Amino acid sequence: MISQQRASVSPMYSIYPWLIVSCGMLFYCFNYFLRSSPAVLQDQLSTAFHINATAFGTLAGFYYWAYTPMQMPAGMIYDRFGVRSVISLAILTAASGLWVFISTDHYYIAMIGRFMIGAGCAFAYIGTLKLAAMWLPANRFAFVAGLTTAVGMTAGAGFQQLLTSMSKTLNYQDALFPVLILGVVLSVMFIFVVRNREDATDNSLTQARTALSVKELLSELKLMLSSRQMLLIGIIGCLVYLPSSVFLDTWGVPYLQTVYGLDKSAAVKAMVCTSYGWIIAGPLMGAISDKLKMRKLPLALTGMFAAIFLCLIFYGPQLSVTSLKIIFFLVGFCCGAHSIVFALGKENNPLHLSATAVAVTNMMIMAGGMICQPLAGILLDLHASGAIGENGLRIYTASDFTFALSIIPFGVALGIFLCIYLKETHGEYTPDTTIKPDDQSDVAAENEPELEPVN
Repeated sequence: MISQQRASVSPMYSIYPWLIVSCGMLFYCFNYFLRSSPAVLQDQLSTAFHINATAFGTLAGFYYWAYTPMQMPAGMIYDRFGVRSVISLAILTAASGLWVFISTDHYYIAMIGRFMIGAGCAFAYIGTLKLAAMWLPANRFAFVAGLTTAVGMTAGAGFQQLLTSMSKTLNYQDALFPVLILGVVLSVMFIFVVRNREDATDNSLTQARTALSVKELLSELKLMLSSRQMLLIGIIGCLVYLPSSVFLDTWGVPYLQTVYGLDKSAAVKAMVCTSYGWIIAGPLMGAISDKLKMRKLPLALTGMFAAIFLCLIFYGPQLSVTSLKIIFFLVGFCCGAHSIVFALGKENNPLHLSATAVAVTNMMIMAGGMICQPLAGILLDLHASGAIGENGLRIYTASDFTFALSIIPFGVALGIFLCIYLKETHGEYTPDTTIKPDDQSDVAAENEPELEPVN
């Protein structure tokens, strides 16, 4: 065990803070394993539960029905009780949900399992960024946000390929069982390695150590949710993240199998090129944004190119597999700037509410998966002719998938348009700035005009 003396000596420049943040990233990797697994198990799950696209999208998306609303409570719980014990219990909750999911052949019980997985995983990304806010300098926050996404996607890409290979010879229950064991191991590891930071040599972090009452947190949360800037940040983050929450997590493999005639293994290899681009760009764009002290321009510029590349995929001519992989990579690279929205959320709120601010931002982002994963399935069923295959499941055509997944490029384009109305923070945080509700004072309304472009 690392002594408290070691943890308190120059914590900003020792390896221990990065070790703690890395542990949080492992939890996010575990979360990504669980969240993205339905994408490569659609055939087995649809057959096992005898479900159509709407029911499959609902099953996969039920993760988000717990994950999304749990963001605010998760952030407040972290701000109130610290990280160590909370994050360990969260991992156990997710692992328990996985056990329920793989132990049943009843559709609605499987949905409960997915719900429990989402409830536990709701603490993953927030916990990592809370650790970063507590243990690392402020000018590393956007970098860590991007790096965390990159590490999670790296693990997710590798896991999807491994799960694809395993599912050829194993049923989904046996293929997912090792992930259950991994969750239990991670939970125990967090108890011994992660520490809440009790010392803070940097005066800018003194507010972060203050334990807030539930009443104070709810009051601050009310003010936070009344900010038009926070609502814009969340909506933009939600729309720009659709290529991941809808395509990578659930519908990418079925799309490539149907539209391009790829087998499951080839479809996964092509699709994960998006992850590789995201992996590279996540920390890179975060570092560039920190260096230039600009948030708005990198987010809008990269998002615009992402929308263009997505239109090529869905509406352009049939592409070769090589061209498809290149464009998927470019989409991921452009979407890698997405992590900047977390820096924007943090910089628009007091430091001692860093976890709650990230939680509110993440809640609105993940609402995209909660709404659009089932929506894509509904659109597929609405557009399909109703033909039934030999396996008793409905047959979907290329035009069905193009129609249903059009929500992705149109959503990204809308998100970039909304960037016009974002306020540039220049990477600066002002502790004395308190968010005011829209109706609190005439001054607040005067300083924040309704949806006027901010230079």
